[in-house]
Amino acid sequence: MPAARRLAIRVLRAVARHAPDECRDWANAMLRELDFIEGDWAALFWAMGSTTAIFRYSSCGLKAWCKKYSGYKEELTMKDLGKEIAGLLLGVAMAIALAFCAFGLLQVSLHFFPVLEFGGVPWAAWVIVFAIPETIFIVGAVKLWQKMRPMALGILLSAIIFATHFVMHLVSHWNG
Repeated sequence: MPAARRLAIRVLRAVARHAPDECRDWANAMLRELDFIEGDWAALFWAMGSTTAIFRYSSCGLKAWCKKYSGYKEELTMKDLGKEIAGLLLGVAMAIALAFCAFGLLQVSLHFFPVLEFGGVPWAAWVIVFAIPETIFIVGAVKLWQKMRPMALGILLSAIIFATHFVMHLVSHWNG
């Protein structure tokens, strides 16, 4: 059996195995129909299309649940959408400003306390640059979540990006 058809069968079996109960029969039917498709590449494309259709169908229930419990408004006006986007961008701007303040605090502390250099005591610098801003990001997002959710999401987005950047920096400069 060619590799493309084996991959198609494996993909559809995995989808059928992990699909929600309401579409598991549908996924199994697509898997059985795969036997009647001529051509290995056509079978692979059938499997990918079937997988996409099942994921879209099964995600509708998840979307409805999220909309119900998140306070999502079905009809957003342009004014509401503008406020949501402005809040998100304001949250990102606040998080960036806080990160710059943390880097400034690090530079000032290294100027007045040269012992804190990265070669001497790296944990002090890491606390100033990473731990304090991340804590403020999380606390701010939690406090703003109920009243100003778009701003809180902007802050959380910035916190995730900043944390990812910090982890990648540590991994790339690791000497151990």
